[in-house]
Amino acid sequence: MVSIIVPAYNEGQTIEHCLRSMLADAAPNEFEIIVVCNGCKDDTALRAAKFADRGVTVISTDVASKTHALNLGDEAAQSFPRFYVDADIELTASAIRDVAALLHEHPEVLLAAPRAIVDYEDRNRWVRAYYRVWTRLPYFTQGVIGSGVFAFSREGRSRFGKFPDIIADDEFARLQVSPDERRSSGSSTFKITPPTSLRGIIKINTRVRAGNYELRHKFPHLTTNANTSAGRSLRVIASSPTLWIAAPIYLGVMFYAKLLAHRKLRKRQEKVWERDDSARATIGKES
Repeated sequence: MVSIIVPAYNEGQTIEHCLRSMLADAAPNEFEIIVVCNGCKDDTALRAAKFADRGVTVISTDVASKTHALNLGDEAAQSFPRFYVDADIELTASAIRDVAALLHEHPEVLLAAPRAIVDYEDRNRWVRAYYRVWTRLPYFTQGVIGSGVFAFSREGRSRFGKFPDIIADDEFARLQVSPDERRSSGSSTFKITPPTSLRGIIKINTRVRAGNYELRHKFPHLTTNANTSAGRSLRVIASSPTLWIAAPIYLGVMFYAKLLAHRKLRKRQEKVWERDDSARATIGKES
């Protein structure tokens, strides 16, 4: 059996689509799925509970903290490989099986994930321009991205205890292992649904930037496991003429998000969670 932990904060719009996508082709009792509703003010728990007969357990806590939810999920989970899946992600049973097999068959791989795809073609020109660049950069194309879905083997998860109370929980987990110990599947994918506006992208990047600054400050030793940098990204952009038209949009968003992240940390607003809900309103509409 595979264990899957889904932290969920006010994910009433997305949680059913997330669970349905994982369970559509799953065998009975193939997956242990634990949805941890943390500080929800909506009907996330009720919607997730609809899948109780498919092996979904719902845990609710009044603490509105993703890392607290991840730790509660870990306490309840029984099996490995262990997946951590955001509630706004579309992930299939076949992708879960593929990544689980990768971890079983390659003991040197401690952290794995499906390959990410971003469904941005129906967005406006500014959003498309941003993602046209982002999806060509080393962070996205090389190895496991620190976002959306990842899975640990038992040995990989033993690299650390509880998730610390930080913003960048995904990146904290990803950097527990070296680049040689993490791998993205070549045959399976998961889908990221992006914001509908640049404002939403800026919100997300502000949180990511602030989280990365906090992570480097609190856990500087983890930076040795990073394999991307701003310099590498700029070199990719500079050597790719097809990206030059879109590059100013991408670079402008990143620069503005950097300024906002510094202001966020300067004001000690680490607990203020920038979140864009425009993408959530579109998830599952095609089905």
